[in-house]
Amino acid sequence: MKVSIKEHKVRGKIKWVVDMHHDGKRKRKFFDSGMEAKKFNSLEWFSEIKKKEPVGEETLIYIAKDLYYQDYLNNNYNPNKPKQKGYRTTVERVNKFTSWFGEGRAVHEVTVDDYKKYVNSGKWSEETKAGYSRAVRTFMAWCAKQNLGGKVTDWYAQTNPNLKLTKKKTYFKLPEIVTPEQAEALLNEITDKYRPALALMLFAGIRPEVEMLTLDYSRIRWGKSIGLKAELTKTGRERWIKPPENLWSWLPKKSINIMPSYNAVNKARYRAAKKLGFEYPPNGARHSFASYGYWHLGFESALDIMGHMSSEIFLKNYKNNRVDKEMADQYFSIQ
Repeated sequence: MKVSIKEHKVRGKIKWVVDMHHDGKRKRKFFDSGMEAKKFNSLEWFSEIKKKEPVGEETLIYIAKDLYYQDYLNNNYNPNKPKQKGYRTTVERVNKFTSWFGEGRAVHEVTVDDYKKYVNSGKWSEETKAGYSRAVRTFMAWCAKQNLGGKVTDWYAQTNPNLKLTKKKTYFKLPEIVTPEQAEALLNEITDKYRPALALMLFAGIRPEVEMLTLDYSRIRWGKSIGLKAELTKTGRERWIKPPENLWSWLPKKSINIMPSYNAVNKARYRAAKKLGFEYPPNGARHSFASYGYWHLGFESALDIMGHMSSEIFLKNYKNNRVDKEMADQYFSIQ
């Protein structure tokens, strides 16, 4: 920061100006006399400015993160999706880090050691830890690129091997699913207006939060296929599903609001499972469809309906002997 005091004529009158330059930006404050200008506390002035706007290397974290969120939204906003899931996840993860470190501190104060200490402070799985560490590194690298603090090379693994985290031994567990008996009981127990949505998730493997929430009945060709628009799928690819025949017995031929509310369906499903005496597993419908679908529909058909980009991930999670063809046939005969 460079500060100078100069005499200046403003509209014919002599004024004294405190001229402050910092990180290519200029701030000026005018006074009636040189004495007032000399008594002015430039450091306090700069501190007040820092609380409201970016000031290069001295930018405070809470200023930087708001700019980052806006930039993220500008570059990733999809007007066709009611929930900007990637944005929400980014905000949640960066907020946790900045709250832990201190939002009133300057960006340049964050070190790689701070980052590693933070990532290892939570009781997270290795997968969750990787997600949170990625969010912090991306945020810090963005700040450095915007000249808000730090060095870009500090926040990329290619240029800073010290970013690498020590991994604990991980154990691979298959995704949890519901049994054919549980699936049938759930469908019979859940509130009538939520039954079609649950059936679509169980027997077509459609992702609940975006794909199901935005599915309009006009995209259902009853008895034939279901179309998902490219801009509404996770992979960004248009998908036409030819579901197993039993699904149609759960869908009305007349137009309905498929999924009035994700939260409402989720709560109704939770209540139904609790009443039936079992705990509904996370993403249970989609995982169940894939696990049974592999044996009943075949690998290629199940993969196509799921909309998976990677056959390797599909086979890793769903090709196993926990399920057999007899169980799969029973699952897809529920009507």
